[in-house]
Amino acid sequence: MMGLTSEDLVAALTTCTGEEVNGPGETVALLRQSQPSLTATVLSAWEVQGRELSPALQAELDAKRARAGYYRSVGTTLMSKVPGLTSVKGLEILDLYPAGWTRQLNDLDLVAASEADLWLACGHLIADGWEIDTATFSYFAGAVQVLASMRRPSEDPYDIPYGIELTTYCALGNFGAISPLATLPEKWRVSAIKNIIMLLYERYEQPFRARDLVDVVLLHDALRGSELAELHRAVAALRLGVEYRELLTLVDRAGLGPLPAWPARPLAVAATQALRLTRGASYFLRPVAGAGRQLQRRMITGELGRAGSRVWDAVQDRLPVPAAMSGGLLAFGLPLEGPPPSVPRTVLCRHGDLAWADTPVARFLLTIGDFVTEEQFNEISGSN
Repeated sequence: MMGLTSEDLVAALTTCTGEEVNGPGETVALLRQSQPSLTATVLSAWEVQGRELSPALQAELDAKRARAGYYRSVGTTLMSKVPGLTSVKGLEILDLYPAGWTRQLNDLDLVAASEADLWLACGHLIADGWEIDTATFSYFAGAVQVLASMRRPSEDPYDIPYGIELTTYCALGNFGAISPLATLPEKWRVSAIKNIIMLLYERYEQPFRARDLVDVVLLHDALRGSELAELHRAVAALRLGVEYRELLTLVDRAGLGPLPAWPARPLAVAATQALRLTRGASYFLRPVAGAGRQLQRRMITGELGRAGSRVWDAVQDRLPVPAAMSGGLLAFGLPLEGPPPSVPRTVLCRHGDLAWADTPVARFLLTIGDFVTEEQFNEISGSN
């Protein structure tokens, strides 16, 4: 097993930020400014190596460890009640960290084997004092797909709430050339393969971070036997070679490697890029939905801009929520007060320009944008 040190963490930090640091003070400042998700890991590595932390940093580290421990307890209990749940990312990767190290966990990610399992898990959490915050609905793989976000206040009123995200799918892709991933074949459900795939899909949400470099090194170290070859087959099949090569390059640049080389030749990578461009362009054969997908992605990532916002407003006016979902857009659901509808699974409803989703735990007002009106809330709350 590769013996990672705090120096390796700092090398990952400077590689991903392009900044240099001189001493622990500048390291902490750069972590706070650019890579907060690595802070707890660096602090814990310093502690393990015998560095005395200031009282403030020690308190911060203790709080991050306690948060991870809480998620482990909640996750273990919930998965014992709902066997159809599978953990991804956070806790599974934390289990690979060196003794005494910790990993920042803002929330807990769980994938449900079925929609019924997802709503059953939500029901258990609600009974235990959690609240449903939002839900996101999409349509692919021949079915409505759901992401349910659960929240619970932290014991510390100055800390962010606890969060659990439950999905009926593995990954959404990039709203274009990279298709959503509903399920994984059994041979890709090995923890190391599964979580490397998840890291690659997350590249569409944000650039690779320093923590991703650490995670992928430890995940590769956990591969056994033929699993590396199977990982490479998965990367090729999912057309993620561009992202995989980028991540391996960053690991090598940070001095954390070398990891086993991605076996595809440059020509094969170029062919993958061309195929993805072609597939992405094909979405614009349906121009309103195609434009809507790209604009919605930019809205989510905060890249819309003034001109894009005007176009997005026009797209929303032309795309009712059901048509938007059939065209590949996401529908964001805001829960309404009142008893949950008597339905076994998600039922999408529409009345005029209004759309909502009835689910076993709540009714959700749906929108493809980032706002709804009080009148919409009131009208749907009174619908039967």
